[in-house]
Amino acid sequence: MGKIYIETYGCAVNKSDSEIMKGLLKEAGFSLAKPEEAEIGIINTCVVKESTEKRMIHRIKTLEERFRDKLIVAGCMPLTEYGKLKKLTSASFLGAKNVNRIVEVVRSVKMGKRIEILEGNGIKLCKPRVRENPVIGIVQISEGCLSKCSFCITKYARGNLISYPAEKIVSEIKAAKKSGCKEFWITSQDNGCYGFDSGTNLPELLKRVLKEVKGKYFIRTGMMNPQHVKKILGGLLDVYKDERVFKFLHIPVQSGSDSVLRRMKRGYKVKEFAQIVKRFRKEFPEITVWTDMIVGFPGETERDFSKSLELLKEIKPDFTNISRFSSMRGTEASEMKQLPSEIKKERSRKMFELTNKISLEQNEKWLNWSGKILLDEYNKAKRTWIGRNFAYKPVVIKGKHSRGEFVNVKIIKAEKTHLFGKVVKK
Repeated sequence: MGKIYIETYGCAVNKSDSEIMKGLLKEAGFSLAKPEEAEIGIINTCVVKESTEKRMIHRIKTLEERFRDKLIVAGCMPLTEYGKLKKLTSASFLGAKNVNRIVEVVRSVKMGKRIEILEGNGIKLCKPRVRENPVIGIVQISEGCLSKCSFCITKYARGNLISYPAEKIVSEIKAAKKSGCKEFWITSQDNGCYGFDSGTNLPELLKRVLKEVKGKYFIRTGMMNPQHVKKILGGLLDVYKDERVFKFLHIPVQSGSDSVLRRMKRGYKVKEFAQIVKRFRKEFPEITVWTDMIVGFPGETERDFSKSLELLKEIKPDFTNISRFSSMRGTEASEMKQLPSEIKKERSRKMFELTNKISLEQNEKWLNWSGKILLDEYNKAKRTWIGRNFAYKPVVIKGKHSRGEFVNVKIIKAEKTHLFGKVVKK
């Protein structure tokens, strides 16, 4: 039928989309290949930041040199930067919500036809897949979100919230578990608002999964925005008590200043974010907390920035994803007065310095801990395994093992990004 190359960028949803595209293409008789061997190329794009968009443009140009008119641009970019892409490339387009139609697009391109599929919406569950990692099942639970953040371009690609039916989500997880998956990533643009459009919510979904999917596995609940978590906090705390749920919380705050959060249109106050984290930590003292920060948002003063640093010192996240603000054309924030790049650079440096210190201190608390980890990753170059403990902490070990294996370890070393362990007897 033909050889296909797929290149993927961006979030867990994009990774899931690429797994489905690969699965559908293989089912239709196509084979997956390296770029130099492939007849048709697909790039699954991300445009979350200006720097990411520039990288996408560079890769599209490079891939077009290789594939000519046999290139397909998929993901968010055809929807957010349609006009720019039309001028840039003669490639075919496939929208982020239309991955179920990849075979149709590839067949058209193979026959020399240029095609665009950008409208419509399909549930991306219970489809054939080629998994990036055979023990990790990426489970998308919804498309779009309910937020209207002034800086976000992804909303234009993914749209308003459409929650997937719980029974289909359960079926997806059951099938993935049967195929060998032992770790499930619950993902979407914002897990926190799941079900708000259909009369249910995330805790109810997780309870159903845990009840109906039997056996030994872990669930990683992906990113949830504070404005929605505060509405379901009690239910979340309850469902997190199940030992199969990683004690892991990814809750982006973006700024420690209420005035900045208002301009961002985030829908919560700093105090509400802090209260959520404290409630989780009270219930689960060893929980791993991730957050996100944007530095240099339009109008951010030195006082605003100082408040962000103070919040980080108070909350002590295990990991902080820091972004220098870059305006995306078409967003409200792009119309605001921008801060000089040197200010953003310096604030970013200061925040990185602080969060690196906090991350190391948080990891050092795990020294001499003993317990079980699930091996989900192998570093071929270093010949080391990475496993996750109950709090989703990455633990590096050596030895002959296999993916999906549970291993007892003792932590002997801590760095800011990883823990290091040695295998011990039970």
